[in-house]
Amino acid sequence: MTRLGWAVLALLATAGARSPPPLPIPPIPPNHPPTNLSAPVPDPNVRAPPPTGPQETQVRVQDFRADMMTNGLGYTPGSKFQSTEDKRPIETPGLTVQVPLR
Repeated sequence: MTRLGWAVLALLATAGARSPPPLPIPPIPPNHPPTNLSAPVPDPNVRAPPPTGPQETQVRVQDFRADMMTNGLGYTPGSKFQSTEDKRPIETPGLTVQVPLR
């Protein structure tokens, strides 16, 4: 390596080895904090909003075929792998049961 190369390497090594910038000065608390204000506390009387949906058990028939578009795995955008499950013209339906918790 030439002298110029060594000089550039030494310059880069010393330029990158400087100390980090100083931290900002934190705010100074007041000498006499206000005593007439209390700290914020949670409200013990707060209630949850009323439920908007039906409150009974629901049973529905639903098609569970998930139409997932997979980008990646070597496929072009918008294309996907088609399994034997996807080749069926009619999907067997399933039941969805929703039970509200009280």
